[in-house]
Amino acid sequence: MANLKAQIALHKFGLGARTAEAELVGTQAQNWLQTQLTDLSSDLDSYDLPSSKEGIELFFAFLEAERAEREEDRVTTSAASSPKHRLISFFSEIDRMKRQQMLIEDDGVRGPSLAKAQNIYLEAKQNNASKPAETKSSDELLKDIIGILYEDIGVRTQHAVVTPASFREALVRFWSDHFNVFANKSLLLTACTGAMEREAIRPHITGKFSDMLIAVESHPAMLAYLDNWFSVGPDSWAGKQFGLGINENLAREILELHTLGVDGGYDQDDIIAFANAITGWSIGNPDIQPENLGEFIFESLIHQPGPQTFMGKVYLGTGQDQGLEILKSVANHTNTARFIATKLAKHFHSDSPPESLIERLGKAFIDSDGDLLVVSSALVIAPEMWEGDFPKLRNSEEFAIAALRAFGFDELTPQQSVFVFNAVAQTPFSQPSPAGWPKTEDSWASSSILSARINLAEMLSGFVGGQAPPVSFAENILGDTLSDHSTNSIKGASTDKVQGYTLFLMTPEFQRR
Repeated sequence: MANLKAQIALHKFGLGARTAEAELVGTQAQNWLQTQLTDLSSDLDSYDLPSSKEGIELFFAFLEAERAEREEDRVTTSAASSPKHRLISFFSEIDRMKRQQMLIEDDGVRGPSLAKAQNIYLEAKQNNASKPAETKSSDELLKDIIGILYEDIGVRTQHAVVTPASFREALVRFWSDHFNVFANKSLLLTACTGAMEREAIRPHITGKFSDMLIAVESHPAMLAYLDNWFSVGPDSWAGKQFGLGINENLAREILELHTLGVDGGYDQDDIIAFANAITGWSIGNPDIQPENLGEFIFESLIHQPGPQTFMGKVYLGTGQDQGLEILKSVANHTNTARFIATKLAKHFHSDSPPESLIERLGKAFIDSDGDLLVVSSALVIAPEMWEGDFPKLRNSEEFAIAALRAFGFDELTPQQSVFVFNAVAQTPFSQPSPAGWPKTEDSWASSSILSARINLAEMLSGFVGGQAPPVSFAENILGDTLSDHSTNSIKGASTDKVQGYTLFLMTPEFQRR
């Protein structure tokens, strides 16, 4: 029983076991999980990755370099220009910035094997590291920006493989998917999507949901992804000057996907009111508040003036506080509690979790005013989580990380990490839908995905060295959950260790969590 609980902690809550990790967990499975919530951090500060501000600064440097190379003119502003004159310059550039898509034909992944894996954008970024941005060509800056994204993927992968707190890291991935941003929508997003996870999600994993919500919705990546940085109040100065109006995307997805849920008690008028309230939430750029380049800004000249009525309550604020107050109201709403509880239960338990677990998590959310430490702790002690079954099929990223953890591949380069996820068609930050990656088994059980997993399993198994024979290794990683049928299947590989390790990775016990 002790071994089973350790396996539940490692595989159902965490990202998969490392060699001998079950022995470390021992009989204290719940304590092992709780310690991750209270005594450890999720930050990646030691890796010294670029901030979203630095990434966005590169994006605007790219635009200027490209313009200079094409000898294009634009409306120019100076430090003495009035805010209204700056807005004229900004809106003259909107179409150009919207058109600035990825400008690449592929993701830069090259090589026939893990040993020869490379990524042309990461390598170009590393080669150009000592060259000042203002001296680089637009092509060099483009490769630097794309390299930032893949460097982020490499670092978060390495951290997931080596961390002793894989439950905490699993929570990071849950919340990152909950607030999904598609990095390939535009070059601006390529520059800052990875940073959003580091800046707006990781710091709040065990904090208040309302704080995480505000940090995410005001982050430049989310504002760009759901088009709010171009959203203009129709009765604002800019709205009247340019005949522009609101964009409802961010308001709609906050309510539908991030908080209340599809049937959360709001209607179209509430969406419009909320969209009006968050007009003016934008990104500092060379024209508007250049002193805050690459950071969240509130610009009153594009904010819809006047009160807004949202879900029966009038919000009188006329500035940034109007949107903030609405966000706070939905963050702690009972419908949000139910929505979040259901998603957590479906992610960590099964596609069809027991109602008792959903109610338990929802109550923890409500009673604590959305304290995610309390909610995550409630998940840890929930008896439904310890019943001994593993009904959830790992998605492709989870499968890949579990395999890397099991084999102890601690020193993959960022190029190799991107290669691995590309092989199973689930590269982080590449899901276009704001709803995130598919959540149910039918989306991850197709023949094409199975084939991709077999190919990755065989490739990784070819690099295993210094590990126990396949059967002993499988018993170490999966413990008492390993069935006789799977054991015999692995034994069937006889002296072919590569085949044995491949069969281990493809057992039902390893595929599920």
